[in-house]
Amino acid sequence: MQRKQLHQPDVTQELLEGAPLEDYLPYQLFRIVNRLTLNLKNDLRPGRMTLARWRTLAVLNASNGRSIGELALCMVIEPPALSRIISQMERDGLVSRKIAENDNRVVRVYLTSEGRRTFKKIRPLELNHYSQLIDGLKDNELQQLEKLLHKLGNNIDRIGSGTA
Repeated sequence: MQRKQLHQPDVTQELLEGAPLEDYLPYQLFRIVNRLTLNLKNDLRPGRMTLARWRTLAVLNASNGRSIGELALCMVIEPPALSRIISQMERDGLVSRKIAENDNRVVRVYLTSEGRRTFKKIRPLELNHYSQLIDGLKDNELQQLEKLLHKLGNNIDRIGSGTA
């Protein structure tokens, strides 16, 4: 059975009339991200690594020395919750905190050498999940998907800032 594709501007009306949830883009995105997250969480569990700690390591590996606010924004997490995670990671020797040179009100978070080692140890697990996710996509399809996801991300950022 072929599903009907939902397109603007009739998407809202079709959903109200009972179009399958599987055709609703936010549901599709939510489902994909949650499945990917659950699969990764299961692989992280034996090493006693949580998803939040892994995401913190990954963000800092890409851009070390971020403030708690910058990390929270990037990771889509509330700063108080992230502060608790950072405290635990600091206690475990994965990160360190330092006052910013140019503004002593800002605390920056850095990976330690142990944090880098942990990231490098776990990264292959995450890349395996990514490879499985994109399996069967051609390079041009992946590039197009990434371009479209950036557009959606920009749209949602505008909604969140009240400029849409």
